[in-house]
Amino acid sequence: MKKYLVYILMLTPFFSWAQSITGTVVDSDGQSIAFANVTLCQSSDSTIITGCTSDENGNFCFATECTGGMYLRISFVGYKTKLVELGTSPLRVTLESIMLNEVIVVARRKLYEQKNGEMIANVKGTILETFPKTADVIAQLPFVSSQNGIFTVFGKGSPAIYINNRLVQDLKELDRLMPSEIKNIKVNIMPGAKYDATVGAVIQIITEKAQGEGLSGTLHAGSKRSERWSAEEFVSLNYRHKVWDIFGSAYLIQRRRQIDMKANQQLSVADAVHGVGYQEEENVKSERLATVGGINYNPNESISAGVQYVYNHSTWKNDMLNNISHTVNNEMEVKQQRASSDRPDHTHNVNAYFSGTLGGNLSLDFNLDWVKGNERDNMHSWFQNDASGDVNTVSTRRYGYYASKGILTYANKYVNLEGGAEYSYTDMTQTYAIDNTALGINNSEDVTKQNRWALFVSAKSQVGNWGFGAGIRYEDIDFDYYKNKAWNKEQSKKYHKLFPNLFVNYSKGNMQATLSYERKIKYPSYSALRSNIQYSSPYVYESGNPMLLPQMQNDFTCILGYKDIKAMLGYTLYEDYMTQVVELYDGNPVALMRPDNMKDVKSRFIAFSYTPTIGIWRPNFELGGQWQDFSLSDKTYDKPIFKIRLNNSLSFPHQWFLTAGVGWQSEGNSGIYLLKSSLQTNVNIAKMLFDKRMSVSLMVNDIFKTDKIQWSINHSHIVFDYDKNSDSRYVQLTIQYNFNATKSKYKGGSSSDEKQRL
Repeated sequence: MKKYLVYILMLTPFFSWAQSITGTVVDSDGQSIAFANVTLCQSSDSTIITGCTSDENGNFCFATECTGGMYLRISFVGYKTKLVELGTSPLRVTLESIMLNEVIVVARRKLYEQKNGEMIANVKGTILETFPKTADVIAQLPFVSSQNGIFTVFGKGSPAIYINNRLVQDLKELDRLMPSEIKNIKVNIMPGAKYDATVGAVIQIITEKAQGEGLSGTLHAGSKRSERWSAEEFVSLNYRHKVWDIFGSAYLIQRRRQIDMKANQQLSVADAVHGVGYQEEENVKSERLATVGGINYNPNESISAGVQYVYNHSTWKNDMLNNISHTVNNEMEVKQQRASSDRPDHTHNVNAYFSGTLGGNLSLDFNLDWVKGNERDNMHSWFQNDASGDVNTVSTRRYGYYASKGILTYANKYVNLEGGAEYSYTDMTQTYAIDNTALGINNSEDVTKQNRWALFVSAKSQVGNWGFGAGIRYEDIDFDYYKNKAWNKEQSKKYHKLFPNLFVNYSKGNMQATLSYERKIKYPSYSALRSNIQYSSPYVYESGNPMLLPQMQNDFTCILGYKDIKAMLGYTLYEDYMTQVVELYDGNPVALMRPDNMKDVKSRFIAFSYTPTIGIWRPNFELGGQWQDFSLSDKTYDKPIFKIRLNNSLSFPHQWFLTAGVGWQSEGNSGIYLLKSSLQTNVNIAKMLFDKRMSVSLMVNDIFKTDKIQWSINHSHIVFDYDKNSDSRYVQLTIQYNFNATKSKYKGGSSSDEKQRL
């Protein structure tokens, strides 16, 4: 019954009896004009009946009960006022610019703004549009950092990234979008009810409206040298004819890495202390081929629909040599372990969408998703002169997923109302097989099936200098767990959760302030819910936890801004906090690492950002700290982590650009881990050619090779020190060429963020 109710709510049509006047205001180059005045006047005496202003995309919409004897008057500073007879909506109105004699207006567009809980970075018309890559622009945003192509919002974790209304499933999509095509980027650390309750932050990229017809595309090639050579190639094509877009892309990424690791363990069992040392070297090879194809229908500015298909195939191979020393009762044994792994996977993804107005101020967005995938991990481990330690394992993951989501929006100049529903179904099978039964590890086959429903509603309003917003989301989950094909009552769960959120915003002149509250949830990944124990080495096992509960959190956030200075403060109360723990496996000298839930955990963070623009130089200085209140087995893990970042961007004549950044993180606790300090220094020089159609970039990452993965654990009779060099220092050359201005108008989003758990 719930399922049918959700579908009815998503597909219910809405009508407006008042006639809608819709259209778009553009300049002579076809670029949208934001905030143009649009008024409806009587032809007899020019009396103004009603009106509005165009939005940031140049679109306008208002309703009226009578249109006879009426005309539109459209005006904007710097353009000739135009009178337009009413006709069939939507209208497209082109304004002609006015040349002002003997008047020169010099102004600097504000780089960052704060509105309704969002930090907005203006890209068009600022120094940000001169950056060679979109990923470079995102990495410059306040409180956003990037490491190895992964973005993090300070205090909020990894964000969901959208291009217009479409969720970015693969960050390589950012490579085909040039900064000069972006209008602005919004960083929302209070995503609200319409987003999945697991999403802590959203980065939304708003692009300029694409113009023109015919064939367009992007060609991208890159080569990277670390300890090994790596390469990537990418091509994207789009053909537009009238109301149709046909688009496709493909890219191949080849990675080669050499990883060195050192580790030491002390395992205190009943009769002795076991010392274990590791000296490991890995050679990793990976290849990934992805293809995208789709079609889009866009008859006017008010309606858009389309479908796209994405296929991913990747392989991952690892050859490892590990010298392991085992000391007990002053006697040492040295073993040489060799291992090889092979991990192929395939995924298929289809997305379809509809976006359009229903009349008046109503609009509807609807998305459908279907995903199917499978992964296989084969590992062979052996010891020289000791066949009893040989291990062969095979683990597989097969999953299917489909989802739908509908959002209805009502907007006028006073209020923005959104409501909708979503549904998703997930079916996951995970198997594990091991041939060495003497290790005490069993074969397993786990099946999880989940039905998930959600209803949400939210409202935003701006009254003078004050902005207000509130929303609520309801999620209903039926989760069935089958262990070795038998339904398990204890591990099967049902959730019925409410997630409220609210914010208040004040903005006047150079001062902005936002205060918000959100209740969020973090569901365990399907991998974390597996029941099997996985062999990693003779002294380290890993496992999932089928009894793992989702993590609930109550987030309180405050953002303050004055000119180029911003501050952010946050406080989070956790329920059933999820973290990794380590313990002895059945009293043996083996460390078992598994996820578990903890009670009474809190965290706090504070961060400052200063981003002035000084001629060709744009520095960004950030300072932040975060710490947790976390205790386990009478031990406290509350050492704070401090971060300092300094990014420098310089724009030189003739389209030359230089960026240089330094990031430092102090030693501190995250869960039971004591993360060691790290330092990263990067330099990138870029040149734009052929009127910004081509970019050439040379980057040196982690110049001093100080960005290592280092941590230690002291818990439950185990001391574990880990030091890994992940081949982070490299030199990379990339060349990208964009031809023609036509870009795909595909606006499909994602039905649910459930896909991220797969």
